[in-house]
Amino acid sequence: MPRGALVAALVTALCLRAARDACALTFGPGVDFEVRQDQLPGATSGTQGWIARVSPRLSVARITQMSKLEMTGIRSFDSNQRLKGPTWAGDEAGLRFDATPSRYTRFSTFGGYVSSRDPLGTHSAGPVTFNQSAIATGGARLELWRLEGGYQVRSHTYESSNAVDGLSNTWEATLFPMRRPDMQLVMSGRGRVVKIENERAMTTVAVTGGWRRTHFEGLSSEFEAGVAKTDDDRSTTDPYRLALVAGLNADRGTLRLPVDLRFRFVRDVATTGFAEVSLPARRSRLAVRYEQTLGAEGGYFPDPTMSKYVTFEARDTLLGGYAFSIEGSLGQTRSFPESSGPWLDTNRLWATVNRGLMSWMSVGIDYSLLNQDGDTSRPNWVFRRNRLGLRLTLGAQ
Repeated sequence: MPRGALVAALVTALCLRAARDACALTFGPGVDFEVRQDQLPGATSGTQGWIARVSPRLSVARITQMSKLEMTGIRSFDSNQRLKGPTWAGDEAGLRFDATPSRYTRFSTFGGYVSSRDPLGTHSAGPVTFNQSAIATGGARLELWRLEGGYQVRSHTYESSNAVDGLSNTWEATLFPMRRPDMQLVMSGRGRVVKIENERAMTTVAVTGGWRRTHFEGLSSEFEAGVAKTDDDRSTTDPYRLALVAGLNADRGTLRLPVDLRFRFVRDVATTGFAEVSLPARRSRLAVRYEQTLGAEGGYFPDPTMSKYVTFEARDTLLGGYAFSIEGSLGQTRSFPESSGPWLDTNRLWATVNRGLMSWMSVGIDYSLLNQDGDTSRPNWVFRRNRLGLRLTLGAQ
């Protein structure tokens, strides 16, 4: 064996052994067994029969003083009278990594993947296609004393040849010419690239300047102003526009607020951002969030899309080992610019009651509802679904 290869092999072995000894991974295998009844519009409850689903899953975690790694993976299989199963029904995967090697340095990254042919099988916000599609998301963020930046990507691909694929990328970089613990002057650049069927449909670039300020503990704000340039061949969008950034974080009790309040809005070719109100407690949580996003949903939309969603969540841990949660979303997706093109309203609801039997076993009742409107090629009732299921969870909770 050549000397260089031998040295490389020895170094690799030593590094792997040190990493294994210092940072052991924690594995959490588990499986969900579910029996459900799907109610289709215009059909009696017994038409579809009972559907059995099994979903093996695995979670991996690594937690140290300076970093945290979490990974999950789920694969689902269905079986009933029509599906001589088990037949593949969907995949879900997630990754999140956070590292803080020093006081003013932080790096984080995330990734997610959902692929399913089940319109009720995913909690992803967006229109439902009623055929197989996959949503992949990812991003990374780096924060330093004088510089911070981030990047995000979202892809929605479809199996049907009649649906188009959408891809959107966003990036942001901020420089701090002056920085104090309670006040920072900022110079920022941000951009967006939207692609339909792998062809560029829109590009935006904005340059802004302003400040961020921590008024006191629990209250901070930001404001920036500048100019944005848009390259959009599919509309009459003005190439140059005023760019603005405004945000606020206020913890409960600040400004006599009974809730936590967060919002951040960015104005370039359109206004995007979010506003969130939440009420966390020791055993419960209540949250409402409004979000507006410019990107590429694809599928039914051959142009860039503007999505507006209100999502809500309520969780509570009850006496006797019971836990209750309800989540929902009310949303609309339109072609951009919004004055023309197709649109879809998509409303969803999920409700769950769990009962822990042992540390590694629980049972639950799940209910989900879907209603979608806007596809003029088919009657509205085609896009309505609801489901009731009984679930047994074994393994990591």
